[in-house]
Amino acid sequence: MTRHRLPLAVVFAAAALLLHVPGAVASAQEMPPRAALPIAQAPQAFRLPNAAPAEAITLGRNLHKATGAAMYPGGPQWVATVRAAPVPFKLASWRAVDGGYVTRFRLSAEGAEGLRARFDLGTVPGAMEVRAAGDDGRVFTMTLDPMLGNEAWGPWTDGATQVVEVFSTVRPSAEALTVGALLNFDVGPTTKAAASCTVSTLCSTGNTGTDAAIAEAKKSIMRINGVVDGRGFNCSATLINTAKFPAAYVLTANHCVSTTATAASLTTRWFWETTACDVADASTSFQQVAGGMQLIFTNFNVDSTLMLMNSPPPTGAVYSGFSTGRLNDGTAVVSLSHPAADAARQARGSMTGLIRPSTETVSYPQDMYEVIFTVGATEGGSSGSGLFVQLGGSLRLTGILFGGTIGDSCTNPRDGIYSRFEIFHPQIDPYISLASVPVDDAPNRALDIIGTPLDPVADLPLNQRSGPLVIAGKQIGAAGDIDVYRFTLSQERAVALWSESSIDTIGTLLNQFGTGLESNDDGQTSSLDFGITRLLQAGTYFVQVAHFDGDGTGGYTVKAQAYDVGSNNYSDLWWNANESGWGINLSHQGTVIFATLYTYDTDGTPMWLVMSNGDRQADGSFTGILYRVTGPAFNASPWGPINAVQVGTMRLRFDNADLGTLTYTVNGASVSKQINRYSFGTAPTCKWSVFDRSFANNVQDLWWNPAENGWGINLVHQGNTIFATLYTYGPDGKAMWYVMSAGARQADGTFRGALYRTTGPAFNANPWTAISNFEVGTMTLKFYYRDDTTIYPGGGGNRATLTYTVNGVSVTKQIQRFDFANPKTECER
Repeated sequence: MTRHRLPLAVVFAAAALLLHVPGAVASAQEMPPRAALPIAQAPQAFRLPNAAPAEAITLGRNLHKATGAAMYPGGPQWVATVRAAPVPFKLASWRAVDGGYVTRFRLSAEGAEGLRARFDLGTVPGAMEVRAAGDDGRVFTMTLDPMLGNEAWGPWTDGATQVVEVFSTVRPSAEALTVGALLNFDVGPTTKAAASCTVSTLCSTGNTGTDAAIAEAKKSIMRINGVVDGRGFNCSATLINTAKFPAAYVLTANHCVSTTATAASLTTRWFWETTACDVADASTSFQQVAGGMQLIFTNFNVDSTLMLMNSPPPTGAVYSGFSTGRLNDGTAVVSLSHPAADAARQARGSMTGLIRPSTETVSYPQDMYEVIFTVGATEGGSSGSGLFVQLGGSLRLTGILFGGTIGDSCTNPRDGIYSRFEIFHPQIDPYISLASVPVDDAPNRALDIIGTPLDPVADLPLNQRSGPLVIAGKQIGAAGDIDVYRFTLSQERAVALWSESSIDTIGTLLNQFGTGLESNDDGQTSSLDFGITRLLQAGTYFVQVAHFDGDGTGGYTVKAQAYDVGSNNYSDLWWNANESGWGINLSHQGTVIFATLYTYDTDGTPMWLVMSNGDRQADGSFTGILYRVTGPAFNASPWGPINAVQVGTMRLRFDNADLGTLTYTVNGASVSKQINRYSFGTAPTCKWSVFDRSFANNVQDLWWNPAENGWGINLVHQGNTIFATLYTYGPDGKAMWYVMSAGARQADGTFRGALYRTTGPAFNANPWTAISNFEVGTMTLKFYYRDDTTIYPGGGGNRATLTYTVNGVSVTKQIQRFDFANPKTECER
């Protein structure tokens, strides 16, 4: 079942549930909540309120406005855009005040709903204080600490103008501090209010114990705003209690925060609620804590991130308790979040089971909790928020919001999907407990390797190795152990990563910043080892290895190998739109193309020709010998030998991924055609794979029966339709092809359609003339999932049954994908 992270489900408010369910949580480590320590009140006024600010940066209207929707499929809510200053503003003018020096300036961006400033730190004499106010006049304060990095994002303020004061106890040099950019908010805090079916945290549940638990736990949640890839986003997060109290550890989703730079950019909004239960207006009495966070641990597989605040939480905050037990089906739960980045809302429902989620572009390897809400809702902006169970009179965090079904509305109730804290907790326990981080045989985080010098031997680029990189004898030595290894490429390559072990491994490919690119549990059905193949540009990457079971242990070997495949995969059906009736099927594996040309002989009868080994040339084209084949009749049993005769050569040259030139000769007659991909539906995404493709959910490929060499069937799979071209032989032994041009998916998961024989002009006819179609029978394709008995609905896997009739003669064949090189093509719908 596919689920998408953002926008999140908006769920109809239907009925109240009591949250305490005895025995609902399996054996677990329990951490109770705890109140934050009081801290000094942040200054609420400027030091020089009457001094005229310098005009630092003035920007016109933002032409690339944030939409309030997901930044990308499954991404966080996009609310702002980073806009570079035309000329970076140097803070060079300082005025002496009691205890130090102050500079004061104004920033503005026409039409902005809010602003944040990016401070670029040079040689700074020490920590500095920033005070900022927007159009509403409210002053927010943060500390600029050079020990935390050379870039810092200031507080959020309301409106199109921000006045800023910076205070330093020592007069900085003119080059010490610069404002280099503004974060221009196009979506204000209430521009996209939460849906009407969301329920304020001020509303009663009808149960005094539950009301008290929510009243306490809501003080642990915050709305976070940060910067990633030049854009500003909103998510939700939760402050948690740990053995290192009062250290302020925070949990959110990996798809919200996955890098140190994003964590450092965060500002947080606390105690933000509606003014009353039945009033949608948000209160203005929230508190903001800016200054960023430190990234401690993040895991793409479970979509979870642990951070540490650089500043203490505000007075009145609560460190949430947590439970590490697995939820049983039917457990009553509560969500506390900021839907649409609005004031805090509650949602109540029950955990109904486990689900393996995915987005349009990414599949996740870990099962997550599926929750059905009956009261309240989550939306975009809720991502990263906590899922809670009521234990001992308080709410305990037990999951982190991944997302929900796209397209939900208040009249279309759906679910929420939450990562399982039972899996993430053992991974972060070494960082939040008092015990020291145990010695391991490999680094546990990409953070531990990022920035360390490359070793010329250990980090030799994969594309320069004569064989695979082998990392043997490694251990998942304890519950939650994760191992991370680095590899490099000096040129673009398809990279295969896999494990060899007796345990159930999960592998994750990370980029140079430690952000997850792809993850896999089982590469193929024959083992529990992970397998990933992906086209990568030159650069530095990491592979992360973990056990599928949170408490699982065992030994493994991990391997990595690079393949020179070029930038494009050409597997598809190609044609010339001006010459209907002929085409060429290309099966692209490694540096070889297997091409089957279906056209017509000089007498107009169907003829197919094959280039079975089109090798890639230095100029990027593919060239090989062209054969004409004779063989036994299509219905022969047993199958007999074939005879292949060279009739010429073929060359394929591509201008880009979708346009090429076909040139070939047949017995001295030369033909040259412009070709492009044939589209009749939603085209699949085709990539590379060194594995058996038993988990593929699209069947586009060349298929055959290895016991019957000489015939095959090319399948083009777009949406719920298969275009099938069968290459076989007539009763006279001559090459014959048939086509099922519209094999439609049936209710039972098979594909069925009419089968045609065509006649047309000779292969070298110019101009091309019309063809004739003759229905000769039907064709049915039945695909199997993992075995030969379970139908793969909608097509997938690597085994199938082909059944067809030609003029009343019936044929049934067992078929499988034809593999001839590595990596192979794997298409996904």
